[in-house]
Amino acid sequence: MGKTKLFGTSLEAKARILVFNIASGLLSLAIISYIFYFSLKSDYDSLFTQYNHSLIELEAIRQIINQMQNLPSIEEEKIIFLENQEKIQEIWENYQQSQSHLANHNILRELGLRIYHFFIEETKTTKERDILKSNLENSQNLNRQIQEFLTPLNGILGGENIQEESLKTSINQLNRQISKIISNNLKLIEIEKERNNILYNILHKVVLGIMCLIMLITLCLSFLILQNIKTLHMLLESKVQEKTKELQNLNNSLQETIEKEVLESRKKDQIMYQQARLASMGEMIGNIAHQWRQPLNALMLLIQTFKVKSQNGKLTKDFIDTQVEDGLKIAKKMSRTIEDFRNFFHNSSQKESFNLKENLEDSISLVDAFLKQSEIELNILCPQTTMLYGYKNAFSQVILNLIKNAQDVLQERKIPNPKILILVIEEPVIQKDYVKIFFMDNAGGVKLDDIQKIFEPYFTTKHKSVGTGIGLYMSKQIIEKQMQGSIEVKNTYWRATLPMLPQPFKVLENDFYGAQFIISIPTKNNENDEQQNLGR
Repeated sequence: MGKTKLFGTSLEAKARILVFNIASGLLSLAIISYIFYFSLKSDYDSLFTQYNHSLIELEAIRQIINQMQNLPSIEEEKIIFLENQEKIQEIWENYQQSQSHLANHNILRELGLRIYHFFIEETKTTKERDILKSNLENSQNLNRQIQEFLTPLNGILGGENIQEESLKTSINQLNRQISKIISNNLKLIEIEKERNNILYNILHKVVLGIMCLIMLITLCLSFLILQNIKTLHMLLESKVQEKTKELQNLNNSLQETIEKEVLESRKKDQIMYQQARLASMGEMIGNIAHQWRQPLNALMLLIQTFKVKSQNGKLTKDFIDTQVEDGLKIAKKMSRTIEDFRNFFHNSSQKESFNLKENLEDSISLVDAFLKQSEIELNILCPQTTMLYGYKNAFSQVILNLIKNAQDVLQERKIPNPKILILVIEEPVIQKDYVKIFFMDNAGGVKLDDIQKIFEPYFTTKHKSVGTGIGLYMSKQIIEKQMQGSIEVKNTYWRATLPMLPQPFKVLENDFYGAQFIISIPTKNNENDEQQNLGR
């Protein structure tokens, strides 16, 4: 945003002018005050020192002259006359020097006099000039008369006679001339005093005027600056409101985008979850077919036995009862298999507490036939009383995904003596109110380049016809989002025959090396806390 201007001047320029005005005003006041003070001091010195000194010197000359007039005879008091002559000469020279000092004004005094003459009336300045002119003429006359008076006295040394009448006449003239000069000096003192008073009043008014001018300019500039600040504030406020509105619109747009993306993500998760369910369903159907193959063969043999016995006429009641009982057992086993698969695909909408070991055994029973066919040894080390809190069937889906993932890797790498171990440790020292489930195989572990991406959707190291890349992703979603747990993977060494330890799992011998999935899930003790969180 550019600089806002008012009356053609920017706020910055007004601030500078204001500062300059205050600084120059203070400087002007300081200079005028200094001139004012120095002029008064100079006039005071002239008035009470130099003028008084001049008057004292003139008075001393007059006293000496009067003493000479009162002497009885010049011839008798010749020596006294000569001494007085020297005194008069010395005092007169000092007087003339003091008068020359009074005539020489310094610069500041001259400036004060110019200010005085500029503001004072012409009649007063004319009167002052007349007195100064008269005083100058009187001083010249006095100088001439003193010289005329001293000249006859010099003749006394040469033996010349001086008439006393002429001497008295000269003394009277000198007295009158000295009286005139003293009178003029007194008038000058009065004029100097009046001039000091006038100069003081003038400078006082000038200082007050400058102060008022500075205050007026400062107030005007302050008002303009305040107006500029108000204008800037209004502009900034409008800009802020405009930007705030833009941010609100952007925020609303982002919220809509986020809600849309979250909805799309949920839809994708649902689609992937359904895909995982369908893939599991396909595998389960294959498991059902595999588990039904043997019972169906047994039923076929029973039916064929009935036919053979009937053809040979050996169909007895005991035989029928025995065969029917065997057939019912086979049918019940097949029905139980169907019920197990139906329970697995039943979606539970509420969390529940369930026995962990029973859930693991039920889950493994669904794929036990395939594991035996692949000659994969699966062991479970889990306490009988360990309880979990969450979605039972969803957790079974996680276990089946891990088993299927391990089975595919073991078969792909053709690992001899393939093994899977599920170790459950329920110990508060590890994590209070949580169960640790260690799922391990001996397939050689996950590649370091893939271990950070193993839980990403659609990531798979298998051929597209074998793996979909959503099994482990959905397992992570179920554990973390639905059961408030955690799952991680690392490569580690482990033993095949591990006792149940009341402390954190420790490897005693490096018998096998493979991937280790670590699942942490709340126990039944967290049921109330979880329900409160769901209620919130």
